[in-house]
Amino acid sequence: MAKRKGGADSTPQTTEKVMQTFRMPRELVVALREEAERRGLDLTGLVVRTLQGHMSWFGLPASATAYLDADRDALGMDRTEYVVHALFHRSLTIRERGAGFDAPGADRRKK
Repeated sequence: MAKRKGGADSTPQTTEKVMQTFRMPRELVVALREEAERRGLDLTGLVVRTLQGHMSWFGLPASATAYLDADRDALGMDRTEYVVHALFHRSLTIRERGAGFDAPGADRRKK
C-alpha cells in the first residue's frame, strides 16, 4: 500500500481506494450533484473533497488546528458540533457587523 503525506493534520493517507455505499435521502443526492456540477467535479470528487476537508480542518496549518482542537476538546464537542458552533458564532458577528464586514476592501466600501 503506497502512502503519501496527508493535509495540514499530517494524517497518513494511502493511494488505495475503497468502494463504500451509503444510503442518503434523494434530496441530498440531488443537492450534492448540483454542487458538484457547479464546481466542475464529479459526485465522488465532491464528496471525498468535502469529507477530507472536514477531517483535516480544511487544510489549515497545524499551528491553527492545534488551537482549534484544544478549544474543541475544552468545549467537549466532536468535530461536527464544533464546526456548527463556530458557524453559529460567525452568524452572530455578521448580525452585528453586516455581511462581508471582513472582506478585502470592506473598509473602503463603508466610507
